[in-house]
Amino acid sequence: MSALRTRIVALAATIGMVATVGMTAAPSQAVVSAAAPAAVASTAPMLAPAKKAPAKKKAPTKRSTHCSKLTGKQRSALKKQLRTKRLTAKHCSAKVRALKAAKKSKPKPAPAPAPAPAPTPTPAPQTATTTVFGLSANGDAALAQAEAKIGLTAGVVGVFTDFKRPFPTADANAAAARGAALLISWEPWDWEVKNQNQTTYTLDRITDGDHDAYIRQFARDAAAVGKPVFVRFAAEMNGDWHVWSTGFNGNGPGDYAAAYRHVVDLSRAEGAHNIKWMFNPIVSYEGSTPLTALYPGDAYVDWVALDGYNWGSLKWGWQSFDDIFTMGLAEIKAVAPGKPLGIAEIGSTPGVDQAAWVTDSFAKAQANGVRMFVWFEHNKETDWRLSADPQVAAAAKAAATKPGWVSGGNYNTVKAALGL
Repeated sequence: MSALRTRIVALAATIGMVATVGMTAAPSQAVVSAAAPAAVASTAPMLAPAKKAPAKKKAPTKRSTHCSKLTGKQRSALKKQLRTKRLTAKHCSAKVRALKAAKKSKPKPAPAPAPAPAPTPTPAPQTATTTVFGLSANGDAALAQAEAKIGLTAGVVGVFTDFKRPFPTADANAAAARGAALLISWEPWDWEVKNQNQTTYTLDRITDGDHDAYIRQFARDAAAVGKPVFVRFAAEMNGDWHVWSTGFNGNGPGDYAAAYRHVVDLSRAEGAHNIKWMFNPIVSYEGSTPLTALYPGDAYVDWVALDGYNWGSLKWGWQSFDDIFTMGLAEIKAVAPGKPLGIAEIGSTPGVDQAAWVTDSFAKAQANGVRMFVWFEHNKETDWRLSADPQVAAAAKAAATKPGWVSGGNYNTVKAALGL
């Protein structure tokens, strides 16, 4: 009995263990397992726990380095600066910090001001040059004959005198009576002595006062006329053929300007304020004395002028107005800017193109701002006269009657055109 009880207790314990294991392994089959025989329960397979779906792996985040914050150009420059082939994070980090600091310290540009409304453009005033036509002839009769053939009255009459002759009072009065201004070429020499070496008339002797009495009387006679007159003292001084040329007749650098100022000072002291002083070189050429070495100063110059000729086959071949005057005009405008400009002597040797040369020269002179244009109406080295050829005379008349040109006949009109 005791042995039987012992086996029953053991069997009950075994059944209880199996039931417990079944409930733990599969709760849904716990009831069936509890009623099943012990042999079946002991051979039933154990169910594996349910597997969870694998979690999706996140893509690795790309780490941002300081070197990636630099441009290729910046990295290349940094390598050269550090003299290394490979940059480290430390190198790049320091560079990035430096760039940020520089950006912060850079001042922000001020905003651009709003553009002002553009003003309506005002056309520049067009100031056309008024040019007075003049003639220099060999005496009153020759002048009247030339005017008749050309068909124009000269608005400026050119005459010559030397240091042996008085002021040409008769010429000044005659010019005003015929409605013209007088232009005097006053030359410090004796023109009857055909020699460049005239020691009586060196520029130093003029400055030193050897001719003061004559100069003062000349000035008093000019003042007595009371009408405006132009005086070009010792013209063409930049050439090498005159008694007053630098380097000849004992004249040295600076002597011309000193003599010119002395003559003007004496004349003004005598009350000859009606004289308009004209600084008058010949057109510049290679070897001519620079005008800067001769110019006496603005206070002593009222007008400037040039002389120039087309010598044709006599000397240098046929030359146009531009060929002759371009360099001289540039030089004289540079040395005396703003001074009224004249051409005190101009001429062309005869030739088949003389009429065309006249037409071109009248127009070019006016275009260059020339306000006084005096033709050399003389038969001297060659026949320069406009009146010698009817075709040339007609060309001169046509050119000098275009807009902006003034001829003689009305003294007040001429004076106004010359600013007298």
